[in-house]
Amino acid sequence: MAAAGARTALLLVDLQADFLAHPRLVPDADTLVARAAALLAAFRERALPVAHAHTWVAADGADAMPHWRRRAATPCREGSAGAAPPAALAPIAGELVARKRFYGAFGDARLDPWLRARGVGRLVVAGCHLQACVRQAVLEAYERGYQVVVADDVVATPEPLHGELTRAWLADRAADFLAAAEIVAALDGKPSAAREGLPVAWIGGAPRTARDGACFVHRDPCDTARVLAEVPLAGPPEVAEAALAAEAAQRAWAADTVQRRAGLLDAWAAELDADRERLVELLVGEVAKPRRFAEEEVGRAAAHARIAAELVRTAGPLAVAPGVCAALRPVGVVGVVTPWNNPVAIPVGKLAPALGFGNGVVWKPAPHAPGCAQLLLEGLARAGAPAGLANAVFGAAATAHAVCRESRVAAVALTGSSETGRVVAGLCAEALKPLQAELGGNNAAIVLADADLAAAAADLAQAAFGFAGQRCTAIRRLVVAAEVAGRFEALFAEATRALRVGDPGEAATDVGPLVSADKRDRVLAAIERARREGARVVIGGEVPRRLAHGAWLVPALLADVDPASAIAQEESFAPVAVLQVARDLEHALALANGVPHGLVASVHTSDPCARARLGAALEAGIVQLAPGPLRIHPRAPFVGWKASGLGPPEHGLWDAAFYTRTQAVYGPAPC
Repeated sequence: MAAAGARTALLLVDLQADFLAHPRLVPDADTLVARAAALLAAFRERALPVAHAHTWVAADGADAMPHWRRRAATPCREGSAGAAPPAALAPIAGELVARKRFYGAFGDARLDPWLRARGVGRLVVAGCHLQACVRQAVLEAYERGYQVVVADDVVATPEPLHGELTRAWLADRAADFLAAAEIVAALDGKPSAAREGLPVAWIGGAPRTARDGACFVHRDPCDTARVLAEVPLAGPPEVAEAALAAEAAQRAWAADTVQRRAGLLDAWAAELDADRERLVELLVGEVAKPRRFAEEEVGRAAAHARIAAELVRTAGPLAVAPGVCAALRPVGVVGVVTPWNNPVAIPVGKLAPALGFGNGVVWKPAPHAPGCAQLLLEGLARAGAPAGLANAVFGAAATAHAVCRESRVAAVALTGSSETGRVVAGLCAEALKPLQAELGGNNAAIVLADADLAAAAADLAQAAFGFAGQRCTAIRRLVVAAEVAGRFEALFAEATRALRVGDPGEAATDVGPLVSADKRDRVLAAIERARREGARVVIGGEVPRRLAHGAWLVPALLADVDPASAIAQEESFAPVAVLQVARDLEHALALANGVPHGLVASVHTSDPCARARLGAALEAGIVQLAPGPLRIHPRAPFVGWKASGLGPPEHGLWDAAFYTRTQAVYGPAPC
């Protein structure tokens, strides 16, 4: 990283308790502090200069920034606990603490000469408020002639869209954005990771060799000491190349016959069937999906391809009046961004209709499952897909954002978190690109007093904790009638104990590990916060002793939870369920609807009137009124309301609304 004669220093910005307490900070405070502490330790171990920029306001708040005075809420008052950094980030002797009142760290006149006296030529910046104080520190350092590097995974913001726009703006002008692991490796003059075996992209039917640069290190969820893959991260150059290849192939593909396009999807479905066992093994090995869930996913993927083929054959021009018809035209090049938890079915569910309707594709798969992605692409090629029609760029969030920004990408299909959706929605809105986004859920099950409580408890334990709760459709909140809450709690705890936690490769396993130790630790921290706020842990919530070597967590049920608390309001995406007690039916409905999400809701009652009332009033795109496990049908619309989705539904005939553009044709036309 550093040129001859130039030292590298670290500047930590606004890592103070009041700023870290912001409820919408992304990443969350625990994650940010842990990453910052690791980066700080690396600089200290190498005896490199470290400076801290802290906001300090007078104890009486008299010199607070004007907008703070308007809000009558002044953080970081001198001498207060809120002004202090966490213990893990406290300055030590020899480190400068730059005092600032407004945004700029260099407003403290001591900072620049302190850095120059230590021969600093490059400055690594990390900390809170990427969109404000981090941004200002970068610009001030750039103005003073430093080469600036932002620790991309050690900066946070409560405004993800603003933060992402800031990241793009700064990267184009004033700073390099690198992961902390890359920064530390570069300090020692070492390459950031091995590159053998995995390409950075798959373009025009061939793999692309990785450039020197960042990679995603994926560890085995069952044994985190074992590295499964080091996946190179593609950047804007690879994304642009992939989009150019897709654009060139799409022109001829759009002019091909409907029979040819549908036939490709049927052939791909046959390849998925042929690759079934290999795909199942990859799902078990790469993301630790229990075998029976992996088998279901591969079967659903093949169904998506076949159903898309049927839809393409039947979605022809429609006569709307004499001499007038409505024709469906392809969008062009579609950007597809898919998650790690369903790395087979979700990509096929998007790529199949996109290709079937005549589009080209730039796909950004999750880096946790590179083997699944490559096998899907190989199967598509064997099925007869023209070279360049479907391309993949491997990477993480920055790669996904580059796909959204790429000018040749005309529309974006995404599955991810609500925070990811907000950022991508902003990027697409800036370029007026259509977006179809499935954004997860904090799903509720309502259990009334007349329900079969034992059956409901058994079904809901599976719905909450199967695959360690790492499904957007998992039940996370149990809204139970007060008169049976105690009995249901005991039955649910019993059903949870009966679940098999263990090797995902075994057919009987219900609950495997979380995807990473980092995720497991964040969930443990969330449970501990809820406990401090008064929640009662009924069962679970700890690391099983016999499985401490991986990212395992015993499924947890929490009760006595404040409905407004984070554990009740936010999607945990983990084996954590919250029991909420309802006074009556209307209170149950209010609790179920009282979160930002609206993906799945289920109702457990034998009363048809209550069932009808709840079914009509639940704010969810998917409602289950029958007992038993929820089975998502590949022909049915998959749709989230509120913060759970944007754009038209996925799957079945609804795919035509997104992957095509409607054109009114007047005059002689093939209607």
